[in-house]
Amino acid sequence: MNAIEISDLTFSYSNSPAVLLNISVEIAVGEVVVIAGPSGSGKSTLCNIMCGVIPHCIKGSLGGNITVMGLDPRDAGLPKTSLKAGMVFQDADSQIICSTVEDELAFGLENLCLPPNEIRSRVDELIDDFGFSGSALANPSFLSGGQKKLLVIAAVLAPSPPILILDEPMSGLDSTGRDLVLTAIERQRIQGRTVVIVEHDLRHVSFADRWLLLKEGSVAQNAAPSEILQNGNLPAEFCLA
Repeated sequence: MNAIEISDLTFSYSNSPAVLLNISVEIAVGEVVVIAGPSGSGKSTLCNIMCGVIPHCIKGSLGGNITVMGLDPRDAGLPKTSLKAGMVFQDADSQIICSTVEDELAFGLENLCLPPNEIRSRVDELIDDFGFSGSALANPSFLSGGQKKLLVIAAVLAPSPPILILDEPMSGLDSTGRDLVLTAIERQRIQGRTVVIVEHDLRHVSFADRWLLLKEGSVAQNAAPSEILQNGNLPAEFCLA
């Protein structure tokens, strides 16, 4: 079964040239796929389409076909799509809205109108799983960069979407922060969740099942890292780090 199916996908922002050109790709359930490519190649745009932000929040001309766990995000709408594919954006601060860690984890569940005891149980589970036992009542603004990113990942996963999309999750983090994020990603892989990662430095994501390399809005390569690397090195046009 495929978690995401895309065929002949094209997109252009209003009054702008096409950003994506005839993208066709399938991502299997439980697969970890990295999307990479030069700046402006369409990486974030593709992720925004997968999670429904495009076209429901960001407008433009979207053509072709896409299904996310069997749903077309265009027809399903953003709330329903977000329960299938949760997205963590590059700037963690912009995605944190509550004044305590546990409130942040509960926010999405409260919007789903779940019973209070169910919300409490799920929040406690996330606090344990993501290492926030000593800081459940802390203000997120006082967390480290890696902890903030971890909090956003946990909050996005609170409703248990089967797909997790991460837009440059290690950007701006030190080695300790990167390790926190990488450990969280590995945990999702073990649990069988589909993970899509936009990453600039491919040295951090050699563990992925596949690298999807974009160039000028099209798929340049789509294969396992070992098949793309040439004598241990990336092709010259994808030396991004």
